[in-house]
Amino acid sequence: MKFKLQLVIEDENGKTHLEDIIDIDKTNQPGYCIGLSLLDSRELLKELQQKIILNETYSYLQSKKTCSDCQHKRRVKSHETFQYRTLFGTVVLPNLRLYNCGCDHEHGKTFSVLNDWLADHTSPELQYIEAKWASHLSYNKSCELLKDILPIHITHNAVTVHNHLQKIAERQDGELVGKPTCLSGCENDWAELPKPDKPLTVGIDGGYVRQWRDKHKNFEVIVGKSYSKTKVPKRFGFVQRFEERPQRRLLSVLTEQGLQANQQITFLSDGADNVRDLQYLMHPEAEHILDWFHVTMRLTVLQQYTKGVIKNHPEEGKALKKHFESTKWHLWHGNVTNALDHLEDCCNLCDDDELTYHKKKDLIKHIEELTTYIENNAHLIPNWGERWRYKEPISSSFVESTVNEVITKRMVKKQQMQWTLEGAHNLLQVRIATLNDDLAKNFERWYPGLKINDRIGGQEIPLKKAA
Repeated sequence: MKFKLQLVIEDENGKTHLEDIIDIDKTNQPGYCIGLSLLDSRELLKELQQKIILNETYSYLQSKKTCSDCQHKRRVKSHETFQYRTLFGTVVLPNLRLYNCGCDHEHGKTFSVLNDWLADHTSPELQYIEAKWASHLSYNKSCELLKDILPIHITHNAVTVHNHLQKIAERQDGELVGKPTCLSGCENDWAELPKPDKPLTVGIDGGYVRQWRDKHKNFEVIVGKSYSKTKVPKRFGFVQRFEERPQRRLLSVLTEQGLQANQQITFLSDGADNVRDLQYLMHPEAEHILDWFHVTMRLTVLQQYTKGVIKNHPEEGKALKKHFESTKWHLWHGNVTNALDHLEDCCNLCDDDELTYHKKKDLIKHIEELTTYIENNAHLIPNWGERWRYKEPISSSFVESTVNEVITKRMVKKQQMQWTLEGAHNLLQVRIATLNDDLAKNFERWYPGLKINDRIGGQEIPLKKAA
C-alpha cells in the first residue's frame, strides 16, 4: 500500500498549487509497524518544513524587490544563501543582497533581505526547547534527545545548546538592568497605598557546586523561594561571586508577586552574613527570622555526642543531655540569655580533666560554634513557640527542597560536572525560569507571533480546520 502526501499552497491572490511532500510504502505483513514510524515522521516534518519556509521566503523576497515608497525596482547586487535552523531541520534559504533605492537616504547602499526578516539564524521555538530541556538535563543528553525525536541537523551538538542557553540567560538578565534594588518613594506616602495582599514569606539558603578552574574547590550558589497564601510560589537564585546586584534580582521577583511598600514580609535564613546582606535594606516592613531548622540541626549533632559520653560517664552524660534539652527549650521560647548560660555550663562540664571521652575536643568545638552562632544571631531569634502556635512561619525547610530542586538535581548529584561562575549562573537563571513557568512567557513576549502554550488567558486557542 502506498501513501502520497501533498501540500496545497494558496497565495495572496487566491491561486493554489500542489507540491509533493513524501511517498510512504506500507505493508500489512506481521511484524511490521503500522502507521507512521518515527523515521517517517521525522522525514515528513523535515520535508514539510522545507516546503513551507521556502515558499514563505520566495514570497518575502519578491515583496522586497520593489521599493515600497516610490515603487521602483531595486537592483540585485548578489545572490547568497541563508541557513535557518528549526525544530524540524535546517533549511538553506536563497537570499538576495539588493541595492537600496535612490529615495532612501537613511540606510546604507545595500542590504541583505533575509537578515532584516530573520534576525537570528535559529528559530525561537528551537531555542525555547533547547533551553527548557537543557535546564533539566545535561547539554549532551538534551541534544541527543532532540535528535532522537526531531529531524535536527547532524551538526547540532552540546556546544550549540550551551551557547543558545547562555544567550537566553543573558537576555533575561538584561531585562533587570535599570530596575531598583530597594523600594522607592517616601515612607509618608506608603500609608495611603491600597490595602496590601497577604504577607509574603521568603526563605533563603545556599548550596555548593564544583568549580571548573580548581576542581578541588566549590563555590556557593544562593537559592530562595517566596510565597504567600494567595500567590504562586516563585524561586530565585544566583551565584554569589558572579551576581553584582542580588537585591535587584530579589526585589524583581517580589514585585512580580505584587509586593507593596506597606505589605508585611518575613525573611527566613540560616543567619549567614551573605544572606543577611541580601535581606537587609530591602523592605522597611520586613521581619527577619533565624531559621529554626538550622538551630535544631546543630542541637541534634550535640545530642548525638551525649550518647557516647553517657557510655563512659553516665552522670556527666545525663547532665550534659539535660543542659542541651534546656538550651533547646529556652531557644524555642526566645530566651537567648538562659540558652547561652546552659551552653556555658556544657563547656564547663566537658572541660573537666576527669572526662575521658575520646571525642571531647570535637564536642567542645561544636558547643563553642553553637554559642558563637547564637550570639551573632541573637537579634534574629524570636519566640518560635508563639509563632508556631499562631501558625506563622518558623522554618525554611521549604527552601531545602528548593535547593535540591534547583541545584542538586541538575548540577550536583545526578550531573557530576564542574562549572564556571558565569556558566552556573546562566544555567541557574534558565532553570529557575523553567520551574517558575516563566520561560514560555518570556519567549512569547520576545517574539509576539510565537505561541508556545495552547491556552491564552485560560482559554484554548481555536485551530482552523480544512474544509
